[in-house]
Amino acid sequence: MASTSVDLDHDNRPGGVDALPPARYRNDRFCAALELAVVAGHELDAGHELDAGHERIQRDAVVRLRAGATANPGLLALLAEGRFAPPVPARGRFGPASGWPEPGPGGPLPGGSGSQPGGFGSGSVGSLPGVFVPGQVRPDRAEAVRRALSVPDLLCLLAPPGGPRTLAVVEIVRAAAERGERVLITAPDPAAVDEVIARLPPGPTVVRADQADGGPGSLAAAAAETQRQILARSQAAAHRLESWLGDPSPATGWLRRLTGALAEARRERERADAAGAERDAVASAARRRLGGPARESGRDAEAAERAAALADDAVRELEEALRRAEAARFGRRRAERLRDRLAAAVTAAEEARAALARARQEHAERRESLDTAVEQDSEVRAAADRAAFADLAARRALESAERCAHRLCRLMDGVTPEPAWTADEAGLSDFAQHCDALGPVLRDRARLLREWRRRAARPSRQLHPELLRYADVVATTCLGVGRPEHGDLEFDLVVIVDAGRIALPLALVPLVRGRRAVLAGESVPGPLRDLGPVPIPGEVAELLTCSVLERLMARAPAANRVRLRNVL
Repeated sequence: MASTSVDLDHDNRPGGVDALPPARYRNDRFCAALELAVVAGHELDAGHELDAGHERIQRDAVVRLRAGATANPGLLALLAEGRFAPPVPARGRFGPASGWPEPGPGGPLPGGSGSQPGGFGSGSVGSLPGVFVPGQVRPDRAEAVRRALSVPDLLCLLAPPGGPRTLAVVEIVRAAAERGERVLITAPDPAAVDEVIARLPPGPTVVRADQADGGPGSLAAAAAETQRQILARSQAAAHRLESWLGDPSPATGWLRRLTGALAEARRERERADAAGAERDAVASAARRRLGGPARESGRDAEAAERAAALADDAVRELEEALRRAEAARFGRRRAERLRDRLAAAVTAAEEARAALARARQEHAERRESLDTAVEQDSEVRAAADRAAFADLAARRALESAERCAHRLCRLMDGVTPEPAWTADEAGLSDFAQHCDALGPVLRDRARLLREWRRRAARPSRQLHPELLRYADVVATTCLGVGRPEHGDLEFDLVVIVDAGRIALPLALVPLVRGRRAVLAGESVPGPLRDLGPVPIPGEVAELLTCSVLERLMARAPAANRVRLRNVL
């Protein structure tokens, strides 16, 4: 294997190794070793039936790591130099408000390795409220969840395979998803992923990105369910818009009925107005024909009113003359004569007012008799009946137009805002004009929605990238997450299950996409693979034979390590 015997102690850049800062030199050397490890691993597995794109996927991950295009900017320093980020203070971000216990001041967790040299940290003993697994959560598992939520870059979760490790991973994933983080669950083989997915509680949107057969949780199943929901949510709108389709459509039919009813209402109103004018003319003629006694009594009442007015004027004149005579020096005798005349005038005025009252009463009675006679006149009654029927026909035509407008409003309900209108001829005419102008728009909208729903019902892979982008939890194998169709997906948390059985080149594929990571697994005795007689440099051989969990756990500080007991 000539490609793996490259000398890692020299740099091809101008100036040689001494021209670079030490940290950059070490990281470049590490990336070169990773590239060689990918090539060597591919050649070692040449006898197996592997996907031809696996080497390219791992190479792309190394390229991203070298270029700094990783979700965690400090990933290269962490992997190459063991430089872990300092811990974030738990209070305020991951304290009691988050529902996870604070680390206590006491000693190590029961069942952990805190009593051993370089143990796996300390924490409080308590339960996690609202955790999916019923009952009391073990303190070491609670500590694992708390640290997974608070660690700024990477947590090594040392646990043998089985229920405790799976439950811890499930609780970590659930807690991260509940606070809005996007989580990637990955493992070297699908079985380990299935074991975690099977125990996740309902709630988070979980997508299996490596199932192509359309099984439960697969992208095809999620896309089909999304399409079903889209069609269900648009069913009501499509049903309402269907009324505007067709030639003629139901809405067009009701609009035509509205227009016809309005035209009929206008015609009937003209007839009613003509009939009303004829009724008034016939009534006026009957009033002239039958109104002789009423007119005579009216003239008598007017004469009595003039006589009463003259009598009142005479009384006022005599009263004024009497006041002047009484004020005069020699007017006593004249005043006596005026008093006699005033008394006679007052009596005459009272008689005139009484006569006026009688005349008015008689005139009112004759007018009432005239009104009755006019109403009972056959010609007047016939004209009034014709006018009443014409007015009723006009009102019924307008009511028919109003009913058509209400039906159109029901057809517009949920489709377009209902315009303001009034139940008179002018308001209904404006409403009909609005619907006539709106009809083509709604017909086009109905056709577009019908075609969109027809296309949305077809199986399509166009939804797959968006489902992956917006899913709460994505589950796939380590190599599966690097497939081209996954694009540049990044995650808040990457959980690698069974990390004790995979080397760093394979684990790098999901790690470059996560802002934080949890490596869950156990230390595997001996090398991961037999390199055989192939001459491979020591650093490359270490990358191929040492698991990513063992490599990082040896360098991780105590705050970035947790050990679980194999007890439920």
